[in-house]
Amino acid sequence: MNTTNMTLDDVKHVLTQAVAAEAGVPAAELATDQPFTSYGLDSMAALAVGMEIEDACGLSDLPVDLLWDHPTVDSLSEALWNLMNTVPVPATADGQ
Repeated sequence: MNTTNMTLDDVKHVLTQAVAAEAGVPAAELATDQPFTSYGLDSMAALAVGMEIEDACGLSDLPVDLLWDHPTVDSLSEALWNLMNTVPVPATADGQ
């Protein structure tokens, strides 16, 4: 999948698949508005999900607390999509 053209729905799909795999539930049964902890995901599972997200979405060095700051598929999908579509603002010559 071309990560530069991923839609929010694409990101949500990738995340749903990754969380469902770690939680041991079918992706179709994963409630995207429920906290990851309701599926028994611990810090090790969060790390695995984070690595899957990085690979699938072409991201690197995600903040370690991203899954805890955005504890559902719905909120994390939006945060990831925003990260993927944020264009860095170049610094001006005078540093301001």
